[in-house]
Amino acid sequence: MDRAFIDKWVSPFYPNILHGNYTSDREVGQKREQFNANVRAALESITPEIAARLIGDAWREAITGSWLAGLKPLVKCRDLIGEVLLASRSCYQGQSHAFAMACFADDASIDYLKQYLNTYLRQIDCYYDQDWAMPALMWIDGRRGTNHAEEFLAPGGLWDYFTSGKISDDNHAWTIESCQTQFWESMEYCQRHFLS
Repeated sequence: MDRAFIDKWVSPFYPNILHGNYTSDREVGQKREQFNANVRAALESITPEIAARLIGDAWREAITGSWLAGLKPLVKCRDLIGEVLLASRSCYQGQSHAFAMACFADDASIDYLKQYLNTYLRQIDCYYDQDWAMPALMWIDGRRGTNHAEEFLAPGGLWDYFTSGKISDDNHAWTIESCQTQFWESMEYCQRHFLS
C-alpha cells in the first residue's frame, strides 16, 4: 500500500482501535477528540472497496478496515471479514472482525461467530480472539432476543473448556464477565460517539 493511503486510513486509527484502547484513559482530552473526529470523517468517506482493501492486507490495516466497516455499516464486506476471522492468520485482527459482526448482527454474522467459537474454543493453547468473539455473540443475542451464546457458555461447555486453567485469583481476564465488560465498553463508546 502506498504511504498516503496508510496515513489516511490506518495510522490515525489502529493504535486506538487495538484492544478497544479508545475506551481507556490512554487517550484523553484533545487526543481523544481528534480520534473521534477522525473516525467520523472516515465514516463519511469510506467505501466497501476501501474497506475491502484494508481488510485484505496486513493486521493493522485489517483491524482498521473491519472496525470501520462494522460502524458504517458496510454489510457488503461481511463475508470477507468472516473469512479473515475464521482464518485467524494474524494476531489481534479477530478483535475488529468480531466487533464488525456484532455491529452487523445478522444471521450470517452469527454463523461466522459460531464457526469461529466452535473451532478456536477447542484449541486451548491458541490465545486468539476468543475473548472478543464470545461477547460479540452475546451482544447480538441481547439485541435480537436470541440465545446463540448459551451453547458455548453452558456449564461444562466450550467456554469452560477453553478457559480452564486460565482463570485464577490473580487473573480474571478470561472470565466471561471480564470479557463481556470490555466488549460492552467498546460497543457503547461507539454508539455514543459515532452511531447516535
